[in-house]
Amino acid sequence: MKKFRYVIVSSNGCSHDLMSDEQFEPYGLTARMVYDLPHLLQKGWQPVRETPMGGSGNEWISYSLVLLEKEAPEVPVDEVQPA
Repeated sequence: MKKFRYVIVSSNGCSHDLMSDEQFEPYGLTARMVYDLPHLLQKGWQPVRETPMGGSGNEWISYSLVLLEKEAPEVPVDEVQPA
């Protein structure tokens, strides 16, 4: 079974994992540069698809949504907890 997650990638090199607990703030005075995509790739996540999202209202930065996938380990039936 495969697991999926999305990452927003910016043309300035930043990337934000949408599954992270941190709030995404792409630009502005309080923006913090986050680089989640390289860490996810090191953990075995593979890019599947990239969807351009356009600019941010200015001319110097643009965004894409990247879909990543990873093969989830099989869980033996006797270890599955009932709901």
